[in-house]
Amino acid sequence: MQKIIKEFEFNGAIVEIMENSLGLINNTYVLRSGSEKFILQKINTNVFNNPIQLMENIYLITNHINNLNKISLEIIKNKQGSLLVESDGDFWRAFKFIKSQVFLKIDDSSLIIECANCLANFHKDFSVFPFKKLHTVIPNFHNTPVIFDRFKEMLLHTSESNKIECVSQINYVLSKENDCKIIHNLILKKEIPLRVCHNDPKISNILFDSKKKAICLIDLDTVMSGTILSDISDAIRTCCVSQSEEEIDLEKVFFKFDYFEIFIKSYLKVNYDNLNKIELSNLVFSVELIFLEQGIRFLSDYFNGNKYFKVNHQKHNLLRANNQLKLSKEIRNNRSKLQKILDNIIHNF
Repeated sequence: MQKIIKEFEFNGAIVEIMENSLGLINNTYVLRSGSEKFILQKINTNVFNNPIQLMENIYLITNHINNLNKISLEIIKNKQGSLLVESDGDFWRAFKFIKSQVFLKIDDSSLIIECANCLANFHKDFSVFPFKKLHTVIPNFHNTPVIFDRFKEMLLHTSESNKIECVSQINYVLSKENDCKIIHNLILKKEIPLRVCHNDPKISNILFDSKKKAICLIDLDTVMSGTILSDISDAIRTCCVSQSEEEIDLEKVFFKFDYFEIFIKSYLKVNYDNLNKIELSNLVFSVELIFLEQGIRFLSDYFNGNKYFKVNHQKHNLLRANNQLKLSKEIRNNRSKLQKILDNIIHNF
């Protein structure tokens, strides 16, 4: 790693290297030189197979945010002025460290307001940014019909023991084929517009200061075209739940309807005018769908030998899938309750 470190324009000699294990995709390290800290990451090229395009996106995104005099990631270039360092087939990048704290779940309703405002302002800031400038770094990232079809294809190559073990999960997913098409069909009809979206605005991708005020969104790898509905629902997926997606005791896992109300009210106060009627009418369904989609992705990775998400043990992704599928069912069973909450909020705009 010292060979990699020497390639970047860090201020001062690096005296400490600490691994950060929070991320599920890339390998992340915190470096310290004297009074400064930096982030060094090895990009997971199994997920991001074009690191150059990936960093071109982040360069455009961070420049746009900085030009608005707002805080974002600050890229540290290598000594030749490039955005990446390549070594032995691996690609490395570096950022300035932002003094902050992160949360894996929320037990303080004031944080819900901060998360909602942070995401809404991100969407508002990029409302005039042409999404076609950005590379599609992961095709079909939130294309639920494609994710569903890949799941069905994977079942053809899944062992009988895994199928028997997960028969209830498999049957539930397969029963949702038509639901998986709804949002995508609206996009194809241009009733739901494509916009610049974060595409992974989970709670752990928002940095907070010492007073629990949101600083900015990080993990900008998946910023590309998408639907705002996926972003809003994915933020809700991790903000408005009792436990994180890592919780294995499903008795402890439930949806927080009061947090949902706070989140939606806060988000719409900032960005209501940028959503059309079709987006608003499908918002509650999108929350159910995002839990289903994430459950499918975790279950697919379990069947595929845990190659996408980092795991601590062989059944880690199966347990994550159980967590997400339970919440998807809970949203489905309470859709009318959530719709009433949303309608009451919209009525006041």
